[in-house]
Amino acid sequence: MKALQLRRTKRKWKDDDLSIQEISNLLWAACGQTMLGTPKSKSRRTVPSGRNSQTIKVYIALCTGLYEYNEKKHLLILKKEMDIREHLTNQKMMKNMPVGLIYVSDYSKLKGYVGTDDSRKLFVAGTETGFISQNVYLYCASANLNTAVIGLVNREKLHNIMALNDFENIIYTQAVGKSSAP
Repeated sequence: MKALQLRRTKRKWKDDDLSIQEISNLLWAACGQTMLGTPKSKSRRTVPSGRNSQTIKVYIALCTGLYEYNEKKHLLILKKEMDIREHLTNQKMMKNMPVGLIYVSDYSKLKGYVGTDDSRKLFVAGTETGFISQNVYLYCASANLNTAVIGLVNREKLHNIMALNDFENIIYTQAVGKSSAP
């Protein structure tokens, strides 16, 4: 109840880096694995997804580089040894984010009625991203971190920087940092 009460968009943070434990908790809250898959069923995450398609990949941008979060092994995979955080937003005030999350939908995973056209794919991907970003908001509220979802993103430019495939689409980004308030 306290996390729900404290959940807010806050666009100011300290310049401090998040600890490894804070990053670990943040990513697990976003879409960590809560149940192992079996030969007959997929694994489960901390968030629901349409037909359990688990279309959203979470990338994290840090000063040390761009990483993909592997929720099955709960680890980061280095994708680019380059600080791309300034490209996660078009808003000047947000470019100093300590941590940037990038939510990328893999449209190739959307099959059946959820994948019949681009508007349905975007709806499913946007809904799943909403669940993920809300989990991040709630974790941040409980851990004295500030966060803001960012819609003003040059998706085409970021797509090229990240070297994503054509079937991968950036839905939103999200900034996270330590609260500057006591």
